[in-house]
Amino acid sequence: MENQVLVREIASRINELINIPLINEKNEQIFFELIVNILMQNLLNLLDIDIDI
Repeated sequence: MENQVLVREIASRINELINIPLINEKNEQIFFELIVNILMQNLLNLLDIDIDI
């Protein structure tokens, strides 16, 4: 649960900085949350840390 909050917060900050033309804000937020989630999972796997995200 805490991890989802972290993912959402990081994605929100990225979304504030980057605007993707022709995509509404809600879909941009979902896109960035997905990307951040994937990157965090890959990083944690690389570091061999087992956390549910």
